[in-house]
Amino acid sequence: PFFAAIAFGQGSVEARAFTRESMDRSDYLPADKLQELMAQIDPTLVLDDSAKEMLQDVADDFVENVAAFACELVRHRQGDQLEEKDVKLALEKRWDMRLAGVGDLTKRPPQAPVKVHLERMQAVRRSQARS
Repeated sequence: PFFAAIAFGQGSVEARAFTRESMDRSDYLPADKLQELMAQIDPTLVLDDSAKEMLQDVADDFVENVAAFACELVRHRQGDQLEEKDVKLALEKRWDMRLAGVGDLTKRPPQAPVKVHLERMQAVRRSQARS
């Protein structure tokens, strides 16, 4: 079983245990959404039931794993709320996924090279010029 926190009024939270059997089949990728996605790729494509179930299982596992790792990151930073940055970091660290347009929209100015780096680069250029 896995646990989900269900929020109630006045800041009270209740944790409930759920099993795969107690949930609807594929909460994250219902069959109609899967068919819609498949139609966007190839309108003539037909999936058999076992392929649909496998894709739904993969989607469910992916979402649950991302959420679980993001919650671990919240605990690590000693936070009490799951934020977008936690999900983004979980995707980047565990699955090497960077989502364009998600997260911080401000561009950071490029950092000036460190003095030690500049000195090393000058030494490399001098040694290349000698050879």
